[in-house]
Amino acid sequence: MSKRKNRSGYTKRLSIGFTPEQMRRIEEILRVRARRGELQHKTDLIRDAVNLYLSHQDDIPGTRAAVTRKLEGRMDVVEEQLQRQNDLLEKMVTFFRKRREA
Repeated sequence: MSKRKNRSGYTKRLSIGFTPEQMRRIEEILRVRARRGELQHKTDLIRDAVNLYLSHQDDIPGTRAAVTRKLEGRMDVVEEQLQRQNDLLEKMVTFFRKRREA
């Protein structure tokens, strides 16, 4: 194992093929970033892309997308409960106003 692998913590390996168009786009991203002074290896760019993709998958527990989906569901429940409580409060206010006026 090379020193870079040991330092980086990447111990699993995967061989993956790309279409010429995909590779052209990857290399273009690297060229644009290099012009801005942001040098990056292809492998790091691809890892970033995979991490971004994985973080948006809502069927993987613990990802941002999954947490967001869960929170949105909980917020919907809380909003419904607040609406019911608000409706009840309005009914109570109306009831007591009528009683006071009578």
